Amino acid sequence: MVAAHHQGYGVCMADPRESLRRLAVAAADGELDSLCRAFGAELLVAFGSAVRTGSEPQDLDIAVLFRRDGTRPDLLGFLDGLSTLAQSTVIDLMDLGRAGPVARERALVGGITLVELTPGALAREQMHAITERMDTAWLRRLNLELMARGR
Repeated sequence: MVAAHHQGYGVCMADPRESLRRLAVAAADGELDSLCRAFGAELLVAFGSAVRTGSEPQDLDIAVLFRRDGTRPDLLGFLDGLSTLAQSTVIDLMDLGRAGPVARERALVGGITLVELTPGALAREQMHAITERMDTAWLRRLNLELMARGR
C-alpha cells in the first residue's frame, strides 16, 4: 500500500471518517469521478476501520482498480489528488491490481463504493477476489506448514 502521511499543501490531518465523508461529497458532485478518469481508475472503494462501526480508525483505507491497458498508473499523483479532496494526510491506498487475493477480498467485500466508472466492475472484482482467495487457500496453508517446519 502507498500511504499519504506527508504534509501536503492545503492538506491537514483529518479524522478518517470525516475524510471519508469529504470523499463521498466529492463523489456525489463528480469531482472524484473526474480524478479517477484523469488517472485511469475504474473503481474506488473505502474499506477497513473507517467504514466499520465500533472502531477508532487511525487512517482511511482506499482500494483502487486502475484500467488494465498496459499503462503504469501514477499512484503518487492519484494519492495526492485523493488527499487534496479528502483534506487528509492519513490515506492508505491499495492498488487492487497488485494486491494479493486475501487483501483484495477484504477491500472489496463490505467496503463502501465511492466510484464505479464501469457498470458491474465492483461485482466482477468481488467475485474474482473471492474465487481467487478460495482457489489459493491451500497454497497459503502449505506455505505456513513449510515455515513451521523451518523450510
